[in-house]
Amino acid sequence: MPSASLRHWLYLLLLVFSWGSAIILTRVAVADLPPLWVTAGRLVTGAIILAFYRFVIKRSPWTLTWQHAPWILILAILSSAAPFLLIAWGTQYTSSAIAGILMGSIPLIVLGLAHLLLPDEKLTRNKAIGFAFGFIGVILIISPWSLASSQTTQTATQSMEFIGQLAIFLAASCYALNSVSTRRMPAASNLDKATMVVITASLLLLLACAAFEPFPSLETTKPSSWIILAYLGLIPTALATIILFVLLQETSAGFVAMSNYMIPIVTALGGVLLLSETLAPLALVGFAIILGGLVLSNKKERST
Repeated sequence: MPSASLRHWLYLLLLVFSWGSAIILTRVAVADLPPLWVTAGRLVTGAIILAFYRFVIKRSPWTLTWQHAPWILILAILSSAAPFLLIAWGTQYTSSAIAGILMGSIPLIVLGLAHLLLPDEKLTRNKAIGFAFGFIGVILIISPWSLASSQTTQTATQSMEFIGQLAIFLAASCYALNSVSTRRMPAASNLDKATMVVITASLLLLLACAAFEPFPSLETTKPSSWIILAYLGLIPTALATIILFVLLQETSAGFVAMSNYMIPIVTALGGVLLLSETLAPLALVGFAIILGGLVLSNKKERST
């Protein structure tokens, strides 16, 4: 695999900005629109753009078969429908800075899931210690003892913030499980898989909206919210998906994985600077421990 060029680094930075900004703008959008419609609007816009790019611009031979159908459905839920909805719902109750930091635990969750589900991806000593560090970091960020220690004075807001953070962590777990599941999917074009996954996820969310959430009022919804939905579909969903498959084809999974180190930083800084959010010292300590776990888990072990 050739080494990464300046173009690849620019693509990676655009990917980091796209995914980081998605968390921040999702938090802004859910203040005006229901989480179901924020997620559905993002996915439908992304699906239309990806379908146009795949079938009108690229027009390469189709590589998916019926044996891919169950995998497409599973990945649509794990990579898009469930995590997008969980993030949209969770950011109603917790800051985008905390959300971004919790998303940084994805590589460590992948380590644990791969150990359980992939025979050739067993935990080494360094990976096991790194996984344990990451788990401790997440516990420090969520701080569940703060609720248990003040049950008599606990407010509904504190409870919902805790549940919102758990929703974000569950979204990170969905992404991690998607990463492991993708490795077991029959071979096919990354663009074909991405296009059908997003299309399927958008249909699932439209069905959920039809069943549980009436269409938002055009009169009461701010125009800026619709602009945010268009951005979320165009940049973090469609464009980022295309950039991702280009990087996976031209570089390596390890190069793309570096985005996991940068996205929490971008999201945390964006939340603090743009939304006037604050980070508790314990959250910063937890983030540092997660980063330490990531570094340790990627450290090569000495042969004996």
